[in-house]
Amino acid sequence: MDQNIESEILEKHKLCKVLKVFKIVSFIGIFAPFVAFMVVSRNGYELDSAWLLIPALFVGGFFLFSYMETNKLKDLKELMGQYVVRSVLGERFHVIEYMPNGYTNEAFLHNCPILPSFNNMDGSDFIHGIYRGVEFTFSDLTLRTETKGSPDGEFPGDNVVNFKGQLITATSHKNVNGFVHIQERISRRMKNEKKSGILSSVLSSGDSCNSFMTGNASFDNRFDIYASDSQLALRVLTPQLMQGLMGLEGFMEIQIAGNMVAVAIKNDRDLFELSNNGRDNGDMEEYRQKFRDELSDILKVIDVFGMNTDLFQ
Repeated sequence: MDQNIESEILEKHKLCKVLKVFKIVSFIGIFAPFVAFMVVSRNGYELDSAWLLIPALFVGGFFLFSYMETNKLKDLKELMGQYVVRSVLGERFHVIEYMPNGYTNEAFLHNCPILPSFNNMDGSDFIHGIYRGVEFTFSDLTLRTETKGSPDGEFPGDNVVNFKGQLITATSHKNVNGFVHIQERISRRMKNEKKSGILSSVLSSGDSCNSFMTGNASFDNRFDIYASDSQLALRVLTPQLMQGLMGLEGFMEIQIAGNMVAVAIKNDRDLFELSNNGRDNGDMEEYRQKFRDELSDILKVIDVFGMNTDLFQ
C-alpha cells in the first residue's frame, strides 16, 4: 500500500481519537458547573448566574465534537476499506462489490425471516463476491426498536438493540421447493419476538406441526429445526452439514429457501473495524492480519454449506 495512504489513514485515526476525548470532556463539563455550584453553596458563597451559561457551552461542544467524530469516522472507514480491507478480500475471492459504509438494503432485511422486527438500522462492510463458485453477500448489521417518549415526559422513550452481528446470504445452484429453518437453542426468542416474512405465517399455525428432529442428539440439543417438509429437511441436513454447523460459533439462525441460504450470526461484533482504544499501536500489518482472521470466519460459514450439501454443486 502507498505510504502516503497509510500515513493518511493513521492521521485520520489519531484525529478520531482526539475528537472522542474532546467529546468525553465536553460531556463531563456539562455537569461540572453544577457540582461547583453545590460545593460553593455549602461554604456560604454565591455564584453569578452567568455560570449557568457554561453547561450550555459544553452541550454545544459535545454535539459539535460528536458530529465531527461521526464524519471523520466515516471518512476513515471509507479510506481504510477501499485501500486495506478490499485488498484483504481480494486475496481470498473475487470481489464484485464492496461498500465500507454500506449494508444490505432495508427492504430485504424487513422481509428476511431470520431477523427480528425493527424500525431503526445501521450497518457497514457490504460485500458481494464469488468464493469457490458460490455467489454471496455479507454485511455487519445493528437492528433496533426505537420508541418515542410521551410529550409530558411521563413515559420515556426506549432504544432496544434486537440484533447486532452479521448477515450472510449465498445463492445456491439448486432451487429448494419449501424451506428449512435452523435456530440456535440458546434462547427461546422466537416465541417472544415478532418475526417477519414467511416464517411468521408458517409457524403461527402451530410450532409442533413444523418442528423436526434429525436424530442427531447433539445437533437436536443445540438447534430447533422447522421445515415445510420433513423429507426436504432430511435431504438438506446431511450428517456432514450438521457436523459443520456444530463447529461454528455465535448465536445463529439459518434459512434455506428457494435458491438462497441466509445465515444471521448474533455475536455483538462489528468486523473489519480499526481499534479505537489506547492500546492501539497503529501497525497496519496487524490490522491486515486481524481482517484476514475475521474474513476466515465468514468464509468458514460459506464452506460449511458449499462443501457439505449438494445445493452448490
